Amino acid sequence: RANGRLAAEIAHQLKNPLGIINNVIYIIQRKVERGKTDIQGQIQIIREEIDRSDRIITDLMGYAKLAEGTLERLDINNELDWAASQVFPKGTQFGIQIIREYAQGLPNILMQRRHLSEVLMNLLSNARDILLDRGQIALRTRFGQNYAVIVEVADNGPGMEPDILPQIWTPYFTTKKKGTGLGLAIVKHNVEMYGGHIEVYSEPGKGTCFTIELPARSFLKLS
Repeated sequence: RANGRLAAEIAHQLKNPLGIINNVIYIIQRKVERGKTDIQGQIQIIREEIDRSDRIITDLMGYAKLAEGTLERLDINNELDWAASQVFPKGTQFGIQIIREYAQGLPNILMQRRHLSEVLMNLLSNARDILLDRGQIALRTRFGQNYAVIVEVADNGPGMEPDILPQIWTPYFTTKKKGTGLGLAIVKHNVEMYGGHIEVYSEPGKGTCFTIELPARSFLKLS
């Protein structure tokens, strides 16, 4: 049943870019028949739609594989550092300051590393993109109640309007020109699959903070 839903989603999401590609190919064909060679604009459109299709497939396949793999005991501070190193690799120039405020002695989290990495990298990538190479991202960890770990990823970017916030977890909702709208849906799914909880606070002109609560014991939900 899950595979059937995935196939239906892929088909639905790819219909638009494939339709655009088909129309552009028809235009190219007509131009060639008339002896015209100015088709670079059409070729660029095809490339952009192929890239878009590739992003859709990549995100959907990641969404479908959430219940696969092996659980590991993960140090949240180390995982945050690793995710930051992937989003802000050494040797690249970013005008963004990363502030770390980590609690020490936190219990390990029992998760698949890939799932936690997807959560952290999605949140960090979103903050990086919204800051446009200037500003601050704060990474915080602390003890939660009932043997839980709290993680915060906060930025001092433009923030979000109140009417946007309820929609950000909805699959395919995006405010990005080239976004697929699956990043935060995957984040929420990953967190809740392990019995965790995520919430967001955002104020226009001041920034956004995502707060994740993860149990240090496994409450894996595969349904």
